[in-house]
Amino acid sequence: MALAIRKWHRWVSMIFIAIVVGIFAVQAFTVPPEWLYYTPLPFLFFLMLTGIYMFVSHYRRPARS
Repeated sequence: MALAIRKWHRWVSMIFIAIVVGIFAVQAFTVPPEWLYYTPLPFLFFLMLTGIYMFVSHYRRPARS
């Protein structure tokens, strides 16, 4: 399960970065609508949750011998 979460985390991070870069590109040519600035937020919340899960699960695992 941890590998699937890590894989989703990677793909969602690429989508998040593409959206943020797209917003900056739109700003270069015109003033975007207000709602456009909120589009990365669901992806950011997902990244926060999966990142915290991976961080905590790393320290909850027993040490390898």
